[in-house]
This record gives sequence, C-alpha cells and structure tokens, in this order.
Amino acid sequence: MLPRLVLLAFVWGVNETLQLPVWLALCVIAADAVILLGQLRHYHLRAEDHIRDTGAMALSWGGYLMCLLVTAACVILWWDMILIATRAPAGETFETRMRRERAALYVLAPDATGQRLRFEGEITYGLTTRVQALLETGPELREIELTSPGGHVYEARGAAQAITAAGLDTVARGDCTSACTLLFIAGTRRRLAPGARLGFHGYGLAQAVHLPSYDIAAAEARDMAYVLSRGISRDFASRMFATPAQSMWYPDEDTLRAAGVLRD
Repeated sequence: MLPRLVLLAFVWGVNETLQLPVWLALCVIAADAVILLGQLRHYHLRAEDHIRDTGAMALSWGGYLMCLLVTAACVILWWDMILIATRAPAGETFETRMRRERAALYVLAPDATGQRLRFEGEITYGLTTRVQALLETGPELREIELTSPGGHVYEARGAAQAITAAGLDTVARGDCTSACTLLFIAGTRRRLAPGARLGFHGYGLAQAVHLPSYDIAAAEARDMAYVLSRGISRDFASRMFATPAQSMWYPDEDTLRAAGVLRD
C-alpha cells in the first residue's frame, strides 16, 4: 500500500505543478496503470493465501475495499492529468486559441530555397493574414504550391488577392478543389504538377442555409467576374459555376489549357 500512496502523491504533485505534453501524460498514465495492475494482482494473491491459511475473510475484504478506493483515486488523477495536458496554455485568449486551432488545419511554409511557398490543408479564417505576412518577410518568394480540398470561399478571395498582388506563380500538387481553385487562378503563371487535378463546382450555400441578408447570386457573379479577369474563358467559367455543389468537375489538362486556366 505504501508504494501506491507514494505514486499517488507523485501523480498529484505532477498535476499541481506541471502541464505535460499529451504524449508524455499518456506514457505516465500507461506506466502507472501497469504498476497498479501488478500491485492489485500481488494483493489478490496475498489475500487468497491469508484466507486459506487463517480462514479469516474480514481483513482481506477490507483490503479489497481499500484497493477499490485507491483505483478510483488513480483514475481521477489520470483523468485530471489528461485535462491538464489538453487545456489551452495559461494566459491564452479565446482569439489566440481560435487562431492556433485554425492554423493547425493547414501547413503554410516556404521551402528550403525560400522561393516557393507550400500550402496544404483547409482554407480557413486567418489564412490571408498569414499569406500576407510571409510575403512581406519573404520578398524572394516566386511561387505557391497548392494542395487543398477547399474551405471558406471568403478567405480564399483574400488569399487570392495577396497572391495576385505579389505576382506569384501557382502550381497544383495532388488535388486542388473547390475554393482552392480561386487561389490557383490568382497565379501569374499556372501549371499542374504530374498527377495533379483541379476540381470545380458552384456555390452550395444557398441550398445549405437561408441567409436573407446575403445575396448569393451577387457573390457568385463577383467571383465569375474575378475568374474572367484572370483570363478564363466564359464558357469554362459558366460550366464551373453551373456544376452542383454536391459534385465536382475535374476537367482534363487540354480543357484547362484551352480555357486559359493553365498559363505558362
């Protein structure tokens, strides 16, 4: 019992003084659980020997009750350790936490040469600000590589404007679909990496929610004008926005080049 009380005190002390990384907290909990199981097994064997030798059960059953209480205390401390490990850092504001969680949805970083910016993941709030910041601190950037299933079209518009203003070229790697195509079209020169695909569809917001104060048709018309301003043919743009939001249109490379989507 004494070794277990010492371990309980140790775990309690860690919870009171430290915020362990999640992986380390799980390792500590797993190790303590293995030790606890060994201690419970040891007590059970000793209790059986005591009952067999003396015939007295009261003391042994009291020990089992103590084991139950100790196990409950361990579970409480383990759960507390998990909560501490996963809570937001001390002093972090709600805005900072939301920014950190959104940034975790994508990767945005320059490559080793400093001339290519790599974006992979979901387009979410805060992306435009991060793109602008990287462009300001990395004037040698010449190209942005895109891999994304899309995301917030409003944020994609802002990031696309930043890409165009910086004169970056764009290259799609893997799938660049939905709102990601707005970023791709923003490039001065636009190309596909081997095996890459561009996926297009129209707006789905009108069917998903009713927003009486938001003109869906006007928003789509604004994006249509932007697409046309980037040298895309009207026939291609019309089919792009006519594609139902529940499906995806993947035009082949010849079609993309003929429509002006790809540009050397």
